[in-house]
Amino acid sequence: MKINKYIGVLLIVTLFFSCEAYLDKEQDFEGLQEEDVFGDILTAKYFLDGAYGKLITDVSAKGNSADYLPDMTMSGEGYPGRLNNNVPEIYNYYAQGDYLSLMNWNKNNGQAPNFVVRYYEAWKGIRIVNSFLENVDLITNSNEEEINGLKGQAYFLRAFFYHLLTKRHGGLIYLKNNLDLNEPLDRARETYASNYANIIEDVNLAIDLLPIRWKSENVGRPTKGAAMALKSRASLFAASPLVNTTNDKQAWIDAATAASDLINFANNNGLYALADASAAATLDVGHNGADLFVSEPEAMKPYRSIFVGPGISKVIPNEVIFMEVNQSIIAAGGFLHPEPRLALTVGFDIIKGNGGPMNIGATANFIAKYETKNGLAIEDDPSYNPQEPFINRDPRFYNDILFDGVPWKATSAGAVNKTGFTDLAFVNEQGKRGLDLVDPTIAGALLWKVRNTTGLRIRKWIPNGLNWRGGWNGDFDFHINNNIFRMAEIYLNYAEAANEAYGPGGVAPGASLSALDAVNKIRNRVGMPNVNATYAGSTDKLRERIRNERAIELAYEGHRYTDMRRWKTAHLDENQKVEFLEMRWQGEESSIYPTGFSYDYVDQADKRKTFTDRHYWWPIPSSESEVAPSFTQTTGW
Repeated sequence: MKINKYIGVLLIVTLFFSCEAYLDKEQDFEGLQEEDVFGDILTAKYFLDGAYGKLITDVSAKGNSADYLPDMTMSGEGYPGRLNNNVPEIYNYYAQGDYLSLMNWNKNNGQAPNFVVRYYEAWKGIRIVNSFLENVDLITNSNEEEINGLKGQAYFLRAFFYHLLTKRHGGLIYLKNNLDLNEPLDRARETYASNYANIIEDVNLAIDLLPIRWKSENVGRPTKGAAMALKSRASLFAASPLVNTTNDKQAWIDAATAASDLINFANNNGLYALADASAAATLDVGHNGADLFVSEPEAMKPYRSIFVGPGISKVIPNEVIFMEVNQSIIAAGGFLHPEPRLALTVGFDIIKGNGGPMNIGATANFIAKYETKNGLAIEDDPSYNPQEPFINRDPRFYNDILFDGVPWKATSAGAVNKTGFTDLAFVNEQGKRGLDLVDPTIAGALLWKVRNTTGLRIRKWIPNGLNWRGGWNGDFDFHINNNIFRMAEIYLNYAEAANEAYGPGGVAPGASLSALDAVNKIRNRVGMPNVNATYAGSTDKLRERIRNERAIELAYEGHRYTDMRRWKTAHLDENQKVEFLEMRWQGEESSIYPTGFSYDYVDQADKRKTFTDRHYWWPIPSSESEVAPSFTQTTGW
C-alpha cells in the first residue's frame, strides 16, 4: 500500500486532490511503499520532521512570511503603521468583526493572516503525525529509546496542533487515524470537551515518552518539559470562563496541578530557572534619571537576554522551555547568520522599507497597564504624573517600550530618522512632526511606506543596532529568540489556577508556592515589589492583578488575545478601544509640563474593535461546511 493513500486534512476537498506537497522533505516519499519509508529509522524520522514545518504557533510565521494580523494587534497591544500591503485593510476586517471573511481569505495569498494558514497547515501536520504513528511499528533498525523519542514527538505535535485549532474554533474532529479517500465525508464536529480530553491523553503520552534533555544533535526538539508546558497551557484554557462556564473548581485544580508538576520537575532536575534581573530595582528612571534614556539598561540585561541579544549564536536561555529554531542560514555581509524571522512574525519596525515589517507601535491604553516602580497601578499611585508618564515605571517598561528621546540606531540605510534618537513627538521641539511618525504626505515617507502611528514603539523584540543596508547586506550580529514556552508563563499559569482553586494564600497539593507567592516570584526577579496588599486580599482582587501581571510579563509574546478570550473580557470597552499617545512641545519645561511636552491619550474611534458574544469562537472556512454539511459552522456564524 502506498504511503500517499492516507489523507488527514478533513473536509477540505481542494486539498484532497491538490498537487500541493505537504513539505519539501515529504515530496521524497510520494509513491513509495510504507515499508520503504518506515522500515528505516532515518527516513521515518525525516517523514515525521515534515510535521514541524506545519506548526504555526502564535510566534511563528509560514516560511519567512509576515503575519498581517498578529495577536498583538488583535489584542490591542499594538497597531500596525504599514501604509501598503493591505495591512490596515486586514486589520479593519478584524476590527469590524468580519471574522468569516478573514477565515475565507485565500490561504495562498501572501497576505493571509497566519491563523488562516494555520488552520490548513495544522490539518496537514496532523496527517503526517497520524501516518507516522500508524506505521511506526515497521521500523526495524532502531532501539526502544529512539523509537519512543519519535513517538513522544508525534503525540506532542498532534496535541499542539489540536490545541492551536480548538482554542480558536472550538471542538472539531480529533483524528487519531487518517481517513481513507473512499470514506464518506459525513463526520460531525465534536465538542471542545471531547477534543480537550484527547489533547490531554496525547500530551500525557508525550510526557511519558520524551526525554528530559536531547543529545546535542537533537537540541530544539520538544522535551518532557515542553510537553508539560503544553499541558499547563491547555489545561488553563480549559479551566477558564470561556470553556468552564460553571466555574467547576476541579478544572482549576487540574490546571494548578499541571503547572505545579512542571515547577517541581524543573526544580528537581535543575532546569528552567527564571532570569534574575532583581538588580533592576536600582534603576534610576526618575525625572532625567541616569537610566531613563538608555537603550538597553545594564540592570535589565539578564531579563532582556531571554528575548534578544548580541551575536548570531543562540544559546537557549535557562528560562526558556521550548523555542522555535531559526529556519535558515543566509549569507550576509560576508558571514553566515541565522535568520531570526525578524522578531517573531516580522511584525516590527526592524527594516523600514522592506516588504514585511508593519511597524507595529505600542498603544497608549496598553502601556497604561505597567505599574509604577512602587507596585501600584498608575491610577492608584499619587506620585504618578500623567504629564511625565515614562518615569518610575515597572522596570519591564524599559525593556518593552521605546519612547521619545531614547537613543536608538537607525534600522535601515533608508530610515527617515537618522538622528540616533527616537523621535515620536506629535509636535517636536522644532515644531515639526516627529521623524518616527512622519507626515504621510512627505515623499520620503511614501517611499518607505512605513511609519509609527501610535506615538510609541516596541523595544522588546528589536536588537539595538541591527541595520539593513540592502539585499542581504547589513549589520546582523544579533539574535532573536522566538520563545514558545518559558518558565514565567508556567508560574503565572499556576498563580491564576491556584488563586481560583485555593485562594491567594492556598497551596496546591504537592506544591510549595501559593498563588500570591508565584506572582511575587515573577515580580521580584525584575526588581518589582510584592503585590500590594490592596490587591491581594481576596480571590477577586488578586485575579485582576494576576491578569495584569500576565499582560506585562508576556507582553507582545502572542498570549494576550487568547487570554482576553478565555477570560471573556474581550468585549469590555477597555479592550475594544484603541488610544494613541500624542506629545506636543509646549515651548519650555514648567511645573505643569515637567518635560516641556504635553501628553494626551487620544481615542482612535475609527480603529475601535467590534466584539460581541459570537466573536469569542472563530468560524471555520465556509468551504468546510459547504462540502460536508455535517461538519457544521461554528455557532453564530
